[in-house]
Amino acid sequence: MSHSFRRLGESDLSLLLQWESLCFPGEEWTDKMIQTHLEFHVAFGLGDPETQSYALVCETPWEIEIFRIATLPNYRKLGLAKELLTALFQEFPKKEFFLEVKESNIAAFGLYKSVGFTELERRKKYYPDGSTAVLMKRNPLE
Repeated sequence: MSHSFRRLGESDLSLLLQWESLCFPGEEWTDKMIQTHLEFHVAFGLGDPETQSYALVCETPWEIEIFRIATLPNYRKLGLAKELLTALFQEFPKKEFFLEVKESNIAAFGLYKSVGFTELERRKKYYPDGSTAVLMKRNPLE
């Protein structure tokens, strides 16, 4: 099933704040962080009819860095994050993608590997809780 994919903007700020608190309790981005992100970077949502999965990304002329990607709790395990990643790859077909994931987030790590990300390095004690970050990269399909 294909869901609608759209760019999110300032008018979605209150929704993004709600989604952050649902998806990252205790680690959610603040109002100011999301406002600043939307001012300088881009965000995308996927869902039908309402957004069920979202991504906060940084676009440069040569790459995309995924800062946040999440699916709302009631819609997890339905393949939405994979569909959102695929839509991002189609949106930016000639760019490399980068992201970080907690080493302990086995489901996300598996998802990223399944869509072509490879591990670049590990950063010990990277996150505030002391966990390790895994830096991953996906090359554009030629």
